Amino acid sequence: MKKKDSISDSILEAAETLFQKWGIRKTTMDDIAQEAGKSKSLIYYYFKNKEAVRKAVAIAQAERITRIVRKEVEKKKTAKEKLLAYVYTTFCETRRAVTLYEIARGEMKTSSWLIRIREVMGRYYAREAKIVEGILRFGNKNKEFRSIGGHDISDTAQAIVTVMRSLTISLFIESEDKKLIDQIIMLLSKGL
Repeated sequence: MKKKDSISDSILEAAETLFQKWGIRKTTMDDIAQEAGKSKSLIYYYFKNKEAVRKAVAIAQAERITRIVRKEVEKKKTAKEKLLAYVYTTFCETRRAVTLYEIARGEMKTSSWLIRIREVMGRYYAREAKIVEGILRFGNKNKEFRSIGGHDISDTAQAIVTVMRSLTISLFIESEDKKLIDQIIMLLSKGL
């Protein structure tokens, strides 16, 4: 089982490298096989087609982002610092994740791809909501967030994740300006 995971991981690493370098559309299964040092038939043994590779890379990236965000949030002492770490790390890591980034930029506009990626992103957003909910509960317990009642925490977490999703996509599609991202983070953390 470990050998199978190792081969699959090496294929996904190769695909992610090429997606980053050439883009998802320009990368072929032949390219992935060559980059991974595997035969094309072995690539097809593990993945039905390039769309399956894309989905697997997106899942791996979403899981990696979640781990990194959790780690950064756990380092902070106050709920406000934790929320700021969540926002900043989510923006930065999503921008680094080429598959998620290209999805956000709209490269993958086919309806079949969007239907499949919604499943991946739905799980990712649910994990994000749990992280934010934990931050809000921590802040509520420590009286850092006075306007949030205990019964509103789940809805507020979902609202924050929805706003973050919209901001992330808008920033990726409409802007490459890091200063704008920093300004949004400052507004979210300190208010006007």
